[in-house]
Amino acid sequence: METISFKAPEYQSDGSFQEIEYRFEGDEKSGWTIFRNGQKQMELGEGYTAVKSLYCGVCSTDLARRFLPYPLPQIIGHEVVGIKDNKPVVIEINASPLARHIETKDPFSLHGLHTHSPERITLGIDRLPGGFAPWILAPVDAIVEVPKQVSALAASLTEPFAASLQGVDATPIKNGDSVAVLGPRRLGMLIIAALAGYRKERKLNFKITALIRHENLRALCLKMGADEVVDTRNPIPDSTYDVVFDTTGKQEGFAEALRMARRSVSLKSTNGQETLGLKHLTDLVVDEMAILPYNVNQLEYTWPDEGPRSNVNIYVAPGVPETIVSEMKEKDAATGKKRTYHRVDAKETAVKIRAGMQLEGSIVPRFDLAIASSLAEMDQIIRPLEGIEFSILRPRGAILFTGSSTSALTDALNQKSMEIRTSRCGDFHRTMKLLSEQPEIAATFEQDMITHKYKLDSIRTAFETAADSNKSVKVIVEAS
Repeated sequence: METISFKAPEYQSDGSFQEIEYRFEGDEKSGWTIFRNGQKQMELGEGYTAVKSLYCGVCSTDLARRFLPYPLPQIIGHEVVGIKDNKPVVIEINASPLARHIETKDPFSLHGLHTHSPERITLGIDRLPGGFAPWILAPVDAIVEVPKQVSALAASLTEPFAASLQGVDATPIKNGDSVAVLGPRRLGMLIIAALAGYRKERKLNFKITALIRHENLRALCLKMGADEVVDTRNPIPDSTYDVVFDTTGKQEGFAEALRMARRSVSLKSTNGQETLGLKHLTDLVVDEMAILPYNVNQLEYTWPDEGPRSNVNIYVAPGVPETIVSEMKEKDAATGKKRTYHRVDAKETAVKIRAGMQLEGSIVPRFDLAIASSLAEMDQIIRPLEGIEFSILRPRGAILFTGSSTSALTDALNQKSMEIRTSRCGDFHRTMKLLSEQPEIAATFEQDMITHKYKLDSIRTAFETAADSNKSVKVIVEAS
């Protein structure tokens, strides 16, 4: 039985910090009890081990934490480098049964979707105390050793770089494409680096353009791998780029990305707020869902690089015309596919699924695809139960839109057949492999991206600096 006591700045619901006394008691086999100011706060089951924190990065999610639908107060911070057995390590953030190395019947963990497991909690975001503290409790199989080619300081960008790689992996990019990154700063610079690393890894040929508003970022964009840099204060014509990655975290940024893209927008940043008429856009990103214009051939939708998928259970929202359902059934009859189309109430069905209802043929108890005719119906699919993080559509599924134009989002879907792709967490093992093979990327992180470093007792200043886009790119907090 271990006992670890420390003080840490705890994030409050108003965005402020208060120093709080914490105590962890337990061990990997028997589980842990977390005490806050001497009072029991929560209990964790088996499969966690104590890791001494070294560095933790400040990201846009941290800055917008009070807008996200997770309990506060909390020790936040999820871009963690720690020390375990005298070696630098990074920590994948999802504390799922798979990450904890415990036996489970959870279908998400058993079918490659453990980062979406309803049984998970999340380091520094959802309940599990995060990295802006001297110690964390890490899932035992979420600990990844930092290779010798990567410094511990550069490794503090592993989590956002892994997420950036995931975004690139999730967005089909073709030879000859023009790919733009809108709003490169913390996340956007890493997207540029991920695109450059992916291009070299896959031996592809596409152009990377950084779209900036601050001239002082031009040189850094080029160092991270951009082929050209364009100032967005000068007019950019509609449909200039095949693919646009929106990393602005702003409503107007997403609208600009939709305007400038020809084929696809990849949404990476989250702000927890309604955007272009969609209330649950952040939740769409959290669940890694796509929005695509309806086409009967999209019934074969699959996550890129995943391989063929059997989309057997299709949710049909109330406003979808019956002619659409007839068309899909005719397609199935012609191809020999067996699917079930469910025209049911989203809220009632969500309650039933949460109570244990199964959908025969689907690998997880969710619909494989959904058809919607309005933004309101999309919101009902993404989060049918108010205040509960639950969707009736499976993670990495897609909503096919077949409605009229009512906003810039639906205009893009209808007029340009735009695809909206999203992604969240990435694979740390894949990320470390790429950084080991292309160590110049990690070197650029340390030399050029990390602009400020603060001690833990200066976390308020660290957040103020990170929030000032004219002052910083990446801010790192030394946790110990």
